[in-house]
Amino acid sequence: MRVFDAHVHYGFWEKLFTRDAETGFLETLSEVCADAGIVKVALLANPGLGNAKLSKALEARPDLVVAMGRLELDHDPVSLVEEFYQRGFHGIKISGVSRNYDDPAYFPYYEAAAARGLRILFHTGILGGPVDYLEGSKEDAWKAPPAANTEDEEKLVTRLSRQMKRESFGYSSARMQPIYLDTIGFYFPELFVIGAHMGWPDYRTSSAVARWRPRVYFDISGGDVVHNHIVEGGYIGKEISPRKLIYGSDSDHRRMKADILRWKAAFDTMGLTADEQDQIFYRNAARMFGVEDDT
Repeated sequence: MRVFDAHVHYGFWEKLFTRDAETGFLETLSEVCADAGIVKVALLANPGLGNAKLSKALEARPDLVVAMGRLELDHDPVSLVEEFYQRGFHGIKISGVSRNYDDPAYFPYYEAAAARGLRILFHTGILGGPVDYLEGSKEDAWKAPPAANTEDEEKLVTRLSRQMKRESFGYSSARMQPIYLDTIGFYFPELFVIGAHMGWPDYRTSSAVARWRPRVYFDISGGDVVHNHIVEGGYIGKEISPRKLIYGSDSDHRRMKADILRWKAAFDTMGLTADEQDQIFYRNAARMFGVEDDT
């Protein structure tokens, strides 16, 4: 079985968005991919110096890496899209905005991406946070929340408050809902778009958008919660075609192989054919990104 993982953050999970997150990660990732049957990864740049580091990863492993530059719609110039193209990047990752994704103020970025054949991966649905108040440390130890009314909780909210002061007014998960990809699909039908996490938790809207917009796809990344929702909800085949789904892990590298096996078992239980599974695990992303496909 071949796998194209279309949602991999560039860095060790517990260090993401820190200065040295990427150090040594490409070598470790390469070993994980070889063991798990992953032949391509869409590697997502971190904010700040992440795009320069992504360029080096692409130079080092062009056979493995599909480069997705980080674009901040509220801060970066439209010219950054052309810079990504000149660097040889394959696409763009977008998240964290202060306007709805389909606000006309963002259209010049989408127009530039479409003109250069760059694909866009949008975060869709609720943004995760530094801790998880439902699952705690069940999935990843660092997600365990501090006890209520403690010094640790006070430090957490103080840190979050400082971070938000750097954002434009209006920043919210409400701006990143899957319905806004419908507008983009209307105005830029030639643009390949991926909505991450199948719009968690708005899966039915995501399914409806994918049903009618030729180049709007959704990935199934998002860990245990998204996996369980999609499987238990019975969306695949009933609400959304395997032709419109893309595999993505968006998880700690130590979970990547197990996540693939878990999805494979779920697909088998659903009764998906080998061809349908290959579409999700590999072929949809391979065709989107222009990877040579011999089938």
